[in-house]
Amino acid sequence: MQAQLCLYVDSHGYTTNLVVNQCVIICALCHSLSYDSKITQLLICVCLTNYLCVQTQTNKLALRQPLNLQEKKQWQSRHQLAVKLLQAANIPTAHIAGILSRLNKYKQALLSTPKIMLYDGPTTLVALANVIAMNITYRTQNDHVDIYKAIADIYIRTPNLFAQHALKALIAHIGPYLPGALIQYHDQQLTYVGKDSRQRHVLIALSEQQKAKWYSVKARLESNSKQRPSIDKRLLFSVWFTDHIASPVKVIDAEKQQLLLLISQVKIQKEYSYSALAKLLSHRHTTIELLREAVRPYNKEHLAGKDLRHCLSMVGLYNAPAIIQQVLFEQLVSHQAHPLMQHVQLRLQAIIRLLDLLVSHDKHSQFELLALPIYGYVSYLIEHCSTTISRKVLYEKQLKSDVSMPFSWLFGVTIDDSEHLTAYLLELLGDNPWTQALLDAEQQQKQLLSTQAQLWVAIKLVVIKVFQPNAQQSRWQTDTFEQVLKRLDWQSSKQFYSQLPSLGLCSSV
Repeated sequence: MQAQLCLYVDSHGYTTNLVVNQCVIICALCHSLSYDSKITQLLICVCLTNYLCVQTQTNKLALRQPLNLQEKKQWQSRHQLAVKLLQAANIPTAHIAGILSRLNKYKQALLSTPKIMLYDGPTTLVALANVIAMNITYRTQNDHVDIYKAIADIYIRTPNLFAQHALKALIAHIGPYLPGALIQYHDQQLTYVGKDSRQRHVLIALSEQQKAKWYSVKARLESNSKQRPSIDKRLLFSVWFTDHIASPVKVIDAEKQQLLLLISQVKIQKEYSYSALAKLLSHRHTTIELLREAVRPYNKEHLAGKDLRHCLSMVGLYNAPAIIQQVLFEQLVSHQAHPLMQHVQLRLQAIIRLLDLLVSHDKHSQFELLALPIYGYVSYLIEHCSTTISRKVLYEKQLKSDVSMPFSWLFGVTIDDSEHLTAYLLELLGDNPWTQALLDAEQQQKQLLSTQAQLWVAIKLVVIKVFQPNAQQSRWQTDTFEQVLKRLDWQSSKQFYSQLPSLGLCSSV
């Protein structure tokens, strides 16, 4: 696929080649950043939609030909026209339209000095792919550049840290030689194909019409990756499906699977011995280091544990499983990749701190037990709702519901399949008494809520109050919040809110 960045199919025209280049680059960006297939597919859809209604205008602009008045109007409203076309085919367009509406501003801001803040990761990636594709796509004026120079130029000019991180990941993924590049080797002009199973460079000579010569070399090569016109069907299609190059290896996320396995093995209701827990966490050095920090609240001096056994002794075997699960969930969330991961982590951190404050007067509940369902919920959102996570905080505007808002609204997500969420959380955390309470708090009517479920209603109201201060609360929500505060030994909501500044909450904006 990357070979398309070196090969221009003249019969397709400029716009089609530009769109293909942009799609290939967005695929490479998503792969290099370890994003899931749902995010990749969404961003490909945006790239395909970008020039959907303006092929003629884009071709003329590439040739530096002026547009007439009608063409200028169509060019300026190209994104709205494309979205209407998709809507006519009953294709969901909310996320596509959102990215397209920001795209032009993001393209300008990426290369702006002084620094202009860009908050949406997916739009930033599409803007990067578009700018790179426009710079590398072949033009008859020969003013295009190869992908390495295109990436370097943007990296030097952009002040955006997320964009710089993405560009570094992209260049590491592509490597020093791009498939399809021209290679000067022993006075011959060959084409770079890839690497074989021995990690040697595979080159091909296509100078003869009916015969291709293959070369396997291990040397430093001089390459030209600038896109060029090609009509050789062997180069466009067939040479990439050969036994001469190593088959791609499907990467399995072993770390994620190991974390999920450990989470399922550590049971809250099960009695453990020190040796059993030590055996379970053997060879998990990162987990043990995080556990050493997690046990600080369990001693008066707030000192870290010396080693695993010291940590377990410090917290006791009764508290240990929940603390271990929390550390594992923290690792699981931080291990997963998402364009808005910084925002997700800061929002999660804020919720955990607010929960800690809310129950700080309660000496009967273990805090880690309460926090675990939140980590499980966020892990579900990252894994199954990756394309809908946003910086928005959703809330009721009519205040007609007698059911508490879903936890997912705190991350801008509306979940249609609550049964799938329930099955996911109960499989991971079914033995935690607070898990079902969290689910009840967004699925049961107000009069059916237990005291545990009411606590979840309260914490959601607090988060809404922090991140959407203008959001109104219904009478029953306010009453529920006051009841929860009273049960948790708070004198009043004023006393509780007076403690919020000490938490040092922040957003990623």
